[in-house]
Amino acid sequence: MSNWESKQTEFTESILAGNEQAAVALARTSLEEGATPVEFFENCISPSLQDIGKRFETLDIFLPEMVTAADTVEKVNEDVINPAVAESQAGESMSLGKVLLATVQGDLHDIGKNMVGLMLKVNGFEVVDLGTNVPPADIVARAEQEQVDIIGMSALLTTCLPYMKDVCDFLEGKNIRDKYPVIIGGAATHPEIAEEMGANTHGGSAAEGVEKCKMLLGKL
Repeated sequence: MSNWESKQTEFTESILAGNEQAAVALARTSLEEGATPVEFFENCISPSLQDIGKRFETLDIFLPEMVTAADTVEKVNEDVINPAVAESQAGESMSLGKVLLATVQGDLHDIGKNMVGLMLKVNGFEVVDLGTNVPPADIVARAEQEQVDIIGMSALLTTCLPYMKDVCDFLEGKNIRDKYPVIIGGAATHPEIAEEMGANTHGGSAAEGVEKCKMLLGKL
């Protein structure tokens, strides 16, 4: 595939405008032309969301446009990317592992978490997404119920970081901490915070999160 730069520019404009039809059509056409779901994600979706995030930080756009873009990307994922991933994995009985994802209690932001979830799926992981504002006890309970291999938590707000530590403390209290590697990410986190929260590692981006999950499971 070539011409990704122009495709990404067009995709960014479409999702900012909330033009679901144009965004879905661009994704579908790209896959029909031979791009894989991973290639479209890495060359269009991820850089577009990063670009929009930077514009938000510099106040070139505001929260309504961020929400519109996120909702439009979700529509592209539902209509094009996720079905293509499912089709490409049809017949494959083995996954790299099962990852639980959650935005912790008190935090309703999920754009980054959703990016990580999609990136994990297109790289062969099974994902259990609990959504946003998830209490620590629920995260631990679902991890046990779903028999996941990794717990992944996200936070945009620094005030919500203690809930990440609560999850690790709950695991310790149940004597199952070693059973569940923990990775954290989000704007409020960094590698030093991961250590303070008791997590195993930190993912600074969706791509890095996938690599860290592979590392935690010895798949690299």
